[in-house]
Amino acid sequence: MNNRERLLAPFKGIKPDRPAWLADLSYWYSAMKQQNKLAKKYCGREGVKLFHEELGVCNYYSFGAMMFKAIFEGVELVIEEKDGVRIRTWKTNSGEISDKWEYIRQSYCWAHTEYAVKCISDLAVLREIFANLHYSENNDTYNATVNFLGDSGLPICPFARSPFPALLADWCGVMNTIYFMMDAPEEVIETLRVIEKSVIPSFEIALKSNVELFHFCDNLDSSASASYFDEFMKEYYTERLKQIHAAGKFAVVHLDGSVRGLLGKLAACGFDGVEAITPAPVGDIKIDEIRSVANNKDTVIWGGVPGAMFSEPWKRDDIVRHTEHLLQIFDGDTRFIVGSADQIPPDGNINFVKAVAKAIQENF
Repeated sequence: MNNRERLLAPFKGIKPDRPAWLADLSYWYSAMKQQNKLAKKYCGREGVKLFHEELGVCNYYSFGAMMFKAIFEGVELVIEEKDGVRIRTWKTNSGEISDKWEYIRQSYCWAHTEYAVKCISDLAVLREIFANLHYSENNDTYNATVNFLGDSGLPICPFARSPFPALLADWCGVMNTIYFMMDAPEEVIETLRVIEKSVIPSFEIALKSNVELFHFCDNLDSSASASYFDEFMKEYYTERLKQIHAAGKFAVVHLDGSVRGLLGKLAACGFDGVEAITPAPVGDIKIDEIRSVANNKDTVIWGGVPGAMFSEPWKRDDIVRHTEHLLQIFDGDTRFIVGSADQIPPDGNINFVKAVAKAIQENF
């Protein structure tokens, strides 16, 4: 089998010759590039593909395989950046909202330090933004990426952020979202309705395509959203997954960090797989508990190797033993993909990625 076949096999109920190994290298890669520490042969699109191949990793991420383009009509977006501070302002007929990002030099990434929706009245502006959101087809990008990757992998096609996770991660933040639900639940519910209505056309476009595997990149964490799942997320996911399955497609959702409170709920509402599952010694669940907590033998378990283990104090032998234990627990399980949970950090030892690949090969 090649890497593309290994990735798709679990979703089709086929046991691969060995589990696929998918590591999110984007954060490590970006940090090395910013420090000019990236070998020239790994630069550019061809370089990213080669980088994965030499490490024994399936290509699936960082190739921009979107099936649609988002177009905001009647909304002006102004972006200002200076001295490591980025301010984005959305201007509408209802008013304007702005968020703030600050660059953290120690970790080579941007932090969301102020969310755009700061008070209840800002929700009206957010609703106008989404009411003016439209989508156009972008089939060529995905098809070109499939051809480019060939047997080395498969681009995982993302949907726009789901309504409730969009409030948590993009627009309000966890704290403000909770306050708004307590103080003005009708405003929050109306905002979620508008966001959902705006997103549905993107599904209609994507499901007509030849994409096989979709990704809900909702960055879920049980500590932030498990208690709100049944009221604000379950119905949305269930309805969208019915659409996806009716079209003969598969879908996974991103869940890392604390997973115990959401894993079973996501499996129950129909996700074909749950991606970036983080077990102990970093997460809140042991490897041998994952399948029982999912409580669904048909859900693809994707993850198992915590990203933090690629850094100190863990050593190569630690991560190899962890991988071998993971493989032992899931031996005979056809619905399993070895994945990093979540990203390989900038201070991670990239050679550990190859060590995981070697451990998988030696055990099959």
